[in-house]
Amino acid sequence: MTNHAISPNFGLKWFARPTGKCDKNFYERKVMLLVNWFKFKEKIYDREYYEYLVEMHKLVSRKGKDGKMLEKKSEVPIPERTAFFWQHLRHEAAKNTNFKIEEYVFDGKDTVYSVQACDQPIEVYMIDPQQKNTTYKLKLWPHRKFSLNFSREDPLKDEEADRSYKFLKVVLTQKVRYSPEVNERIRMEFAKNFVYERNSILRVPESFHDQNRFDHSLEIAPRIESWIGIYIGIKELYDGDPVANFGIVDKLFYNAPKMSLLDYILLIVGNENEGDNDTRNSEKRRLKYENLRIDPWAAKKINQYLEKLKLKSTEVWDETLGKMVERHLTFTELTSVNSHEAMILIKGRRRGEPSYQVPIFEIYRNNNKHIEFPYLPLVKAKSGKKEYHVPLEHLEVHEKPQPYKNWIDKAMQERVIKAATRKPNEYKRGTIDMLKALKLTSEDLNFIETFGLSTELIMTKCVGKVLNEPNLVNKENKKIPMTPIIRGFQEKLLNIVPDKEICFALFILRDYEKPKPCLVDDEPFDFYERLVKGCRFRGMPIGEHEERRKRSILYDGAKYGYYGDVTLTNGACCFQVAANDAMTLFNRLPDKNQKVLVFIVVSGPHKDQDAYGYVKHHCDVNLGVVSQYVRAETAKLTERIIYNTIALKINAKLGGVNQELNFSENAEMSLAEKEERKKLPLKMYVGIDVTHPTTGSGIDFSIAAVVASVNASGTKYQNMIVTQEECVPGERPGAHGRERTDILEGKFVQLLRIFAENNDNRMPDHIIVYRDGVSDSEMLRVSHTELRSLNNEVNKFLDERGKSELAPKYTFIVIQKRHKTRLIREIDEKRPKDEKEAKQWEEDMKESDNSGYLNPSSGTIVDKTIVSKYKFDFYLTSHHGALGTSRPGHYTVMFDNSGLTQDLAYKMTYELVFLSARCRKPISLPVPVLYAHLSCEKAKEIYKGFKVYKEQLPRKPSRRDIEEYLQTNVNYPGMSFA
Repeated sequence: MTNHAISPNFGLKWFARPTGKCDKNFYERKVMLLVNWFKFKEKIYDREYYEYLVEMHKLVSRKGKDGKMLEKKSEVPIPERTAFFWQHLRHEAAKNTNFKIEEYVFDGKDTVYSVQACDQPIEVYMIDPQQKNTTYKLKLWPHRKFSLNFSREDPLKDEEADRSYKFLKVVLTQKVRYSPEVNERIRMEFAKNFVYERNSILRVPESFHDQNRFDHSLEIAPRIESWIGIYIGIKELYDGDPVANFGIVDKLFYNAPKMSLLDYILLIVGNENEGDNDTRNSEKRRLKYENLRIDPWAAKKINQYLEKLKLKSTEVWDETLGKMVERHLTFTELTSVNSHEAMILIKGRRRGEPSYQVPIFEIYRNNNKHIEFPYLPLVKAKSGKKEYHVPLEHLEVHEKPQPYKNWIDKAMQERVIKAATRKPNEYKRGTIDMLKALKLTSEDLNFIETFGLSTELIMTKCVGKVLNEPNLVNKENKKIPMTPIIRGFQEKLLNIVPDKEICFALFILRDYEKPKPCLVDDEPFDFYERLVKGCRFRGMPIGEHEERRKRSILYDGAKYGYYGDVTLTNGACCFQVAANDAMTLFNRLPDKNQKVLVFIVVSGPHKDQDAYGYVKHHCDVNLGVVSQYVRAETAKLTERIIYNTIALKINAKLGGVNQELNFSENAEMSLAEKEERKKLPLKMYVGIDVTHPTTGSGIDFSIAAVVASVNASGTKYQNMIVTQEECVPGERPGAHGRERTDILEGKFVQLLRIFAENNDNRMPDHIIVYRDGVSDSEMLRVSHTELRSLNNEVNKFLDERGKSELAPKYTFIVIQKRHKTRLIREIDEKRPKDEKEAKQWEEDMKESDNSGYLNPSSGTIVDKTIVSKYKFDFYLTSHHGALGTSRPGHYTVMFDNSGLTQDLAYKMTYELVFLSARCRKPISLPVPVLYAHLSCEKAKEIYKGFKVYKEQLPRKPSRRDIEEYLQTNVNYPGMSFA
């Protein structure tokens, strides 16, 4: 095999920022920005700190049969370690007046950091005041002395950087994670008001302590609230100084302290009066006297809501001990049996006496613990490694704040977005107010100042520059005018639409629990008429008919392609039969070669979310027919913009092009110009994304999507789906918890073949990869491995072509969008003298509520102050932040051998955000990444459908089986993921 190497010098090292100044011709203007990075009051690189390893044991003494004292030693479980650690330190401080607990911070597991050096291990013994035969032992082993290093310039020092980042986060959050004693009133009050959750400090709202007050929270679902908090991260400025990244966050928490689990379940499955005590008591009476059960659908919903909910009970039957015990538990699921059906094995008391089984109902009755609702299902719950079955009414929700991480439906998502929406001036003020409320540097428990790590409460300033708007063209090759600031497209017609008349088949789904479909009476016809208008508005070919509501509808002369009552249960086959029938109708048309078929599927708010995956698999994979899935609540809306937007998606799925950059492929041009175009270097844009299993996601495989442009203008894409190793939800797949590295192998060659087929058998001269979903610590390894894999795929393609060709140039860029960095544009306080500038200043001031703080304009680049000095990274706010405070994309160029300058890198990335087939304005990330993300999400939904409908298989499906199930039909006309 010929080796077309990318570069002999490429390795595990950062790609340096190109030298030279930026060209002013690429930019419109400079702007002043604030970033939510906060500098430390003092230099901290010269500080030395000490790390200790922690041992925490419980020692229980008892007399043996021979009278000798025996000691049983066990480790203190991690959930209990924080409380025991601070209890030990307070115990030591009481004995030693020179001992200060603020000089130690604990990570909650096995590591302690201190400002004090100690050559010998520190041992602290403490007798349990309740059980005198029990002693707790804390031992701190001196491990290492270290200085802070936050730079990742040298990959060999990554361990030092990881330790420094972890240490700083532990110090900054320690006050919230301190475990006070009951008599520490001020500290108890502080602990009651704040909770630590995954690098964030959340404010516990008043409603948690008083159900009549809802300040600082928003109810998302029954007793599930969105709580506001502050994220704490560490960043590095260009000059190498570390800074604290404080960002406002919203996270979901249960708010059901001092509530029985049965009451909470009645809230979940209740009616409009679910919060009313009288209503719940009435429901309880029905459950008790009518011996009601919980139906399967309600049980499924309850399991989704309550997964991993912390519970407690003083009335748990421990089969091993043979007695009632008190336990703290974690909800697993509702069982399929009740207290009369679930049997407990009772062993004979004497030797030879047989064992026998007794219903749980009798066990509780014999222990004076009556079960009022014997026909309700038992709860399966865990305590440590042990599993218990407990009656619902004997369980309580734990009183401690608990994060909610599970299933969220569309209505909940909308409420979460509403809760998290803050204008830039509100975001800035809220961040400072939250930091002040935390009082992290108050006199009491002042860990931060003791460790010399106090921060200023002033956001860092940096300069940004706004890129010129790109040369977006219409189908006539004329520049599309754009609106100012937002840069939306002032053009209604699309560049390339199908040359065949669109033929629609309309399917209205019905939930199996409902007596009627999701659209009734005239609703389907009104929706269809609005949809057809939207497609015609975009210039798509729509057939004529004397009745407007029948334009372009599938009709074979005897039957229309309208299916007004289609179910997805008792065979999802009902939809399959209807879809196959529509295909038969279409194939009977005498002029079918002049038409193209599109399925419009309207679905209600299904509780069974697998409907989408099933529909998409049958249409896109089995039949290769374009399908547009529309929610019933959307179909009932009358706003014209909704249907104009749906038309954009349909056009892209049919192989059309909505807008183009620099030139239109279908515009009329001279033969000479066509030949000249063929000589231009061809670029291939590639997007890669991976979605991993998480709690409640419904998938157990990681799914990767690779998309690549297949035409000269970078507007049409093909995708390939790759599944990765099966793993436990929430855990990373692959060896050592890292991603598999061969997501390109065997797939990218196919994309290169398609590219050549669409470009006069030419291969790309330049391949630009945008990679999403990679953390800082994995960035070098992933980009290095995948670029090598990419090069191998290109080599295979070049070898199979069997002719002498130059290898393409490569650019590999990682994008990170799940970060907490926010940029806020600061408007000059003085009104400009220029009249045009003054008018814009007035509009900006009005939008900012006269605060002078706004979202950055579309195209704002930051490549100074908050970027790295040893790698080529930049921030780009590509979209207009209409809601809340916009988040910029963080881009890192990992490799380039094409001679890409800073200006060209920014310009290329910004241009790609204008090519989304889904809207007529710039989006927040380049389209290759967007399409890779959409491909992942769609594949995930199809795979969830696969798990539901392919349960009865002769063997366990392999990765290859699943990949084939997820791949779009080769006959699909356009971009199925659009």
